[in-house]
Amino acid sequence: MLDKGKISSLQLGVLMYPTVFAVGVLVLPASAAFYAKNDFWMTGIFTVVAGYAAVFAATRLYRLFPGMTIAQYSERIIGTWAGKAVTLLFSFHLLQITGIISRQYAEFVKGNFLFETPILIIISSMVLVAAIAVRGGVEMIARSAMIFTPIFILPMFSLLLLFPDLHIKNMFPVLGHGILPVLKGAAAPQAWVAQLFLITFFLPSLSDPQKGKKWALLSLIAIIFSMTFINLMTLWLLGADTGNKTYPVLAAVRYISIADFFENLEALILAMWIVGNFIKITVFYYAVVLSVGQCWKLSDYRPIVFPVGILVIACSIWGFPSFTSVGLHARIIAPFDVPVYQVVIPLLLLGIASLRRKFSGDKEGESSG
Repeated sequence: MLDKGKISSLQLGVLMYPTVFAVGVLVLPASAAFYAKNDFWMTGIFTVVAGYAAVFAATRLYRLFPGMTIAQYSERIIGTWAGKAVTLLFSFHLLQITGIISRQYAEFVKGNFLFETPILIIISSMVLVAAIAVRGGVEMIARSAMIFTPIFILPMFSLLLLFPDLHIKNMFPVLGHGILPVLKGAAAPQAWVAQLFLITFFLPSLSDPQKGKKWALLSLIAIIFSMTFINLMTLWLLGADTGNKTYPVLAAVRYISIADFFENLEALILAMWIVGNFIKITVFYYAVVLSVGQCWKLSDYRPIVFPVGILVIACSIWGFPSFTSVGLHARIIAPFDVPVYQVVIPLLLLGIASLRRKFSGDKEGESSG
């Protein structure tokens, strides 16, 4: 193992919550409403299939190949060179996603708070902090999540202050346009939830791996519940206009004004965005360096942390010419690209591994986790 640190399954569950939901909390309501109109509050419910499939594939593969990640068992399943090819494609995918997340983070901060700050400075500062956490190892990442996840969750409850201004009638008629628009609206959320497959990089570090699947599924339930809550609150406040907002939750929080005392609460959203994206970027960053290190049989992944950070910054700046292109990627490409890498490919690997074991009669290495 390149990282000998140990974390608990509880820490894994807490870690994965902001890893999946950090970006979605602000941008997914608009993306879902673009297709599903007033039925977009249902879209989170339809993500359970992709989420469960990602968790099932990761945990089942770990049972077949204990102590290994996708970068290691892919070579055992389909051969050395084919396995390395899959790992390199997967690593490049994770690197690209890390760059996209960094760019989305920076665009929000610059566009709403730090108007005059160069976007390169915003991205580089976050990547540097994430690099320090990645070099600290899995234990530092997990402890950071335990500290910052409550800060990420609490601002969502500020939406309850909107209760006097909410109009439940905005959700009617239910399924007035049929189920197809809801399924289209669920495409982006299911791509985000598919990222739960990243537990594959943390399962070998669990001190109680038999509980890993349970806590990953609890994290999935919390994500779906939070997604539905956010969607309902924005729908009841903004109605059909939700799909026209870039950040519906930010618009909703700016609407809060109680007795001229509780208002201008945008700082809560900024804090939520910073800590959530720090955890998300760190987890993806860690997955990239760990998969590359395991692919090339390095004795330590830490020497490549900062070089990979430079590539993350390059992907975030040069990969997308404008914020509009980032949004188009999230709405059009990500719903197909992410599930292919984090659900379809793992399930194919699992199918091949299961068939090979069935016909060979080999049960060696399977654990009870």
